[in-house]
Amino acid sequence: MANCFVHYLEPCHEGSALAGYQDLDLELENWTFSPPFMPIVHRWEEIRSLCEGGDDKPATEPATQLMDFLRPILAPQVDSLANTRKTGNVRFEDLWQIFAPHEFVVTSFYDVEAVCRVAKYELTEPPMDSPYWTVTLEYLDWNGHRCGYAKTKVVIPCFAGNRQVLSLPAYPLSFHSDATGMRKRIRERGRVFESLRGYHLRACSGTKVLLGRPEARPVGGRVIIDAFAYYLTNDIVKPDLAPLDPVESKTTDDTKVTEKEGEKDEEEGYDDYCEQDYCGQDDYYGEDDWSPPPKANKTNKTKDISKKDAPVKGNAEMTAKTSDFSLKSPDNLEALTDDQCLLANPWVKGLDLKTKEWGKLPLVHSASPISWNDEAFSNLVLPRSEKQLPWEFVENKALTNNFDDFIQDKGRGLIILMFGPPGVGKTYTAEAVAEQARVPLYAMSAGELGTVPSDVETALSRALTLCGLWNAMLLLDEADVFLSARTDSDLTRNELVAVFLTKLEYYTGICFLTTNRVTSIDPAFESRVDLFLPYKDLTVAARRKVWENFINRTGCDRSDISSENLDEISKISLNGREIKNLIKSAHLLSLKNGGILKGGAAVPAGAEPHDGA
Repeated sequence: MANCFVHYLEPCHEGSALAGYQDLDLELENWTFSPPFMPIVHRWEEIRSLCEGGDDKPATEPATQLMDFLRPILAPQVDSLANTRKTGNVRFEDLWQIFAPHEFVVTSFYDVEAVCRVAKYELTEPPMDSPYWTVTLEYLDWNGHRCGYAKTKVVIPCFAGNRQVLSLPAYPLSFHSDATGMRKRIRERGRVFESLRGYHLRACSGTKVLLGRPEARPVGGRVIIDAFAYYLTNDIVKPDLAPLDPVESKTTDDTKVTEKEGEKDEEEGYDDYCEQDYCGQDDYYGEDDWSPPPKANKTNKTKDISKKDAPVKGNAEMTAKTSDFSLKSPDNLEALTDDQCLLANPWVKGLDLKTKEWGKLPLVHSASPISWNDEAFSNLVLPRSEKQLPWEFVENKALTNNFDDFIQDKGRGLIILMFGPPGVGKTYTAEAVAEQARVPLYAMSAGELGTVPSDVETALSRALTLCGLWNAMLLLDEADVFLSARTDSDLTRNELVAVFLTKLEYYTGICFLTTNRVTSIDPAFESRVDLFLPYKDLTVAARRKVWENFINRTGCDRSDISSENLDEISKISLNGREIKNLIKSAHLLSLKNGGILKGGAAVPAGAEPHDGA
């Protein structure tokens, strides 16, 4: 009776204890377990409880007798597991005991604590190298359309003697010193993950992991959390996550694959979190002689692979795109259970609006609501009529968006061209209007678009798509090269202008353009621009207002700058950007004076007093 068939346990409903165990399909016949009986060791307490709690004694008696027979055989493994839980130490050959399938384990994703669930454990014994355990973990993720389970791997190389369980790259949650407290904390974080599915504009401070780069970088400022846009605009393959409902994971006849193809798909499904595991640390290598516990063997090889669970595909960038990848963001989001929140990815995918970098953002730093600057528009130094004009255009555009050309979607956007010398408030106008409208501002310079027509078209299309998805305003700063009149001698620039004209023609959102040169603008743009906003050099009164605004924003407790000082420095012919830089420098110097801004500022090189403007 060294071997036993699983159907001997059927009278006590062993399915509820063994269901979902790796490589174990209870629908098959003639399953055989061999020593050390891993599935039975992992589910020993559940099976014992089911047998002892059964009301039908004649039905449970055979299983009870079998368990009595197995008890001394399994005693070494059961005692070893009990000793591991008592001492917190484990031997390499006993690692399989603590990584039971469905066990919650603690690991880290880019140095952020995460809770995953064991999907599979496997021992590998290379002929010319030391053995190692591979533990496959699953966690909950969001691919922009739905939630599902992704996989990651943790590799534990061979080590000699005992190792503290808590020192492993992944360890059971039950070994944590405050397992209950950690469950609560991670579940609360999972609820944040749940709330951040879809599109969200948030403030973030901390670190980010850039797309395609494993190292963390600082992030501070506004971010847009949107996994849908992350995959759409970066030409990244959207992962096909395993369904949350196990019933849905059964594949249909149209998706039958060979075992070889299925194994390949599963390998391709692992995400890039395994890069940060301790797969290559020498500290986990050692030598030890032992006999690995054999796995349960199938005796029925005729099982159709289509009845197996669909391979779980993590957020690796090489998985196949699925058919549900449309241009429409999801709007029906199912609530998650507590256990699903416990398994939620601690990182979300988003865009740093300041640097235009896509990457992963930590949940603990990505959920702060936006603090809109209500003073931005009031601090805009322009004549009242000129100041209100762009806002009225934007406000009316939001109220009515039905007018267009005879061609659908042609000319439905709002194009505002701001032109004038540098540092007079062109860029700030766009920023202030976006703050007033409570929408994100997607700002780009001509340099970011490039100079190769095909690159410009791609970058501009991406920007326009994102602005459409997020209802964002687009700011194209220093767009001189795209606005200049076309000539017969420069065909490349002519192509740039043509691409730019075409894209803006069919853009349905709000776009701000800035240029320092309006005299050389291409005539074709004149009919496409809805509002021309000219800017002139700042007057003395305007400069004084700019000085006051920036001084008030320094946050200094005291200022020795008198009204007479302001009158004097306002006569110096400076633009807004130069004034900002001077205040910034003065603020840094004031930190040595107890945070006091002092008057009597020196006149910058090249600047001359000016009586008027």
